[in-house]
Amino acid sequence: MIHPKKKILLIDDDPSVSDALQMLLRDEFDTHSAATVRDGVRLFDSLSPNAVILDLHLPDSHGLEALRSIRSMDRFAPVIILTGFATLEAVEESLRLGASDCLHKPFDASVLKSRLRELTIDEEPVVEASAVGEAAEKYDFKDAWPEDLASSAFLHDISNPLTSLMAFSTLLKESFSDSKKCEELSGMIFENISYLSSLIQQWRSFSEPDTLEDDCSEMGEIADQAIKLVQLRAEAKGVAMILHLSDDKVRPSLNQHAVVRILVNLLQNAIEAVERDTGKVNFHARMKGGSVEFIVHDNGCGIAPALIQKIFQPRYTTKKKGTGLGLYIARTIVESAKGAISICSRPGRGTSFTVQLPKQ
Repeated sequence: MIHPKKKILLIDDDPSVSDALQMLLRDEFDTHSAATVRDGVRLFDSLSPNAVILDLHLPDSHGLEALRSIRSMDRFAPVIILTGFATLEAVEESLRLGASDCLHKPFDASVLKSRLRELTIDEEPVVEASAVGEAAEKYDFKDAWPEDLASSAFLHDISNPLTSLMAFSTLLKESFSDSKKCEELSGMIFENISYLSSLIQQWRSFSEPDTLEDDCSEMGEIADQAIKLVQLRAEAKGVAMILHLSDDKVRPSLNQHAVVRILVNLLQNAIEAVERDTGKVNFHARMKGGSVEFIVHDNGCGIAPALIQKIFQPRYTTKKKGTGLGLYIARTIVESAKGAISICSRPGRGTSFTVQLPKQ
């Protein structure tokens, strides 16, 4: 008799991590994914999965909100917390709410698979019922973030590609006899390594802007690489991304990793700013005068005029769970290259960011 695969629900907003985990688990489990607390709770209610893998850093709310909702529907469902960074208080709170385990990114893929096998064995779980109610009263989300947001944001940034790399590496070993699958996984590994290299370059340049290597690329190559790094996120949300490219052979006079990092940040912000399934992001790359110009325009709700003057300030953010460092870092790097970055936004008419860099 063939038993149906146990259902696993992944709640993580990084498509590269979700894709890597789905590929890793699909031979043994029936996997489903969600990128927000709202969608994760909805899927949990409709699927009744055998186990949940939950990231604490989600775009619409803190992951513990999802855990609390899950516990209101099922007091015993196994939940593994998976996070790039979290305070000790948040980890302790997740355990008080009945989380089965907490794994930090990057993690050992074989450990996760082994833990899932243990948790999905058909045994009667034991949970202290009173702990859920007590924990729900004590948690204050404003205390969930570390004081040193810069260090935490850096750890979160590098943890996602590292998590993907470890999962893809495990899959590569398991699929050694399948040449087509190995080729696909090798490409994914290369992309994540390139992205990780880009992130390290950017964080180093934040404190040492003069240390960036003179490694420039053509505008078309830069635009393609930036889109490739955010494409999964756009597809997961149903956002249309349109590239308008001209003079693609022109090279901006700035390290290619630096330019890609700036554009990835702007594109990710645009994807987050628009509505699911109806959002649109127009990405222009062109020459204007003697400068290389990149424009990212979204059809989101826009930013109020009173807030625009604060948008490049460190630690200022309009996102529920943002660190307020991305645009500040982008401006620092652009200005160090003697370029300029600006914003134009109107409530109800979307937002445009323009980056101008000297031509090589």
